[in-house]
Amino acid sequence: MFTEHVQPTRAEQKRHTTTRVTEAAARLFQEHGFHGTTVRRIAAEAGVSVGAVMAVGDKESLLSLVYDQAIAARIPAPPAAESTTSAVDYLSRYFAPFLDLFTENEELARAYFRALTRGRSEKAALGSLRTLAESNLSAAMVNAGTPDAHARLGAQVMFASYLGELMLLAAGSTDPRQTATRIRHTAEFVTAQERQ
Repeated sequence: MFTEHVQPTRAEQKRHTTTRVTEAAARLFQEHGFHGTTVRRIAAEAGVSVGAVMAVGDKESLLSLVYDQAIAARIPAPPAAESTTSAVDYLSRYFAPFLDLFTENEELARAYFRALTRGRSEKAALGSLRTLAESNLSAAMVNAGTPDAHARLGAQVMFASYLGELMLLAAGSTDPRQTATRIRHTAEFVTAQERQ
């Protein structure tokens, strides 16, 4: 019969625009690097105005959003309580996909880390990434028999270690293999502390 055309809500339009802008920014950052990508180019690629791009964020904020989404997509679920995966193995391998992402494009990774270190308040995505990571890490330790309070502290230590390792990678003072080894040592230390 009659089909009624329903206008999208403002919130839906905003989400759609944010998705288009973020996807365009991700493609352009990958193709042209951080410095070779402009807000105007992102707007043209997304088919929106420069103002619409800036409503999502400036170039640095867009890079942070792109990286945070890519990291969140790679987060492994914590092992089930009956899993044979040890807490050390899970904790030490948890950050491997992120480190792989970080080393896929060093120029973008360094720009992302610079954005993180500026500590601007709109870095809420890092806060949610931290919350998710610490929740997963804590769940893995609880499933391995660690008391809840100790698991939460251990997860915080693991996340802080990961950020420190990113800083060393960004500075070029380490390589991914050394980073993976140090993260494993941190996981061994954290789990050993939990047993005491």
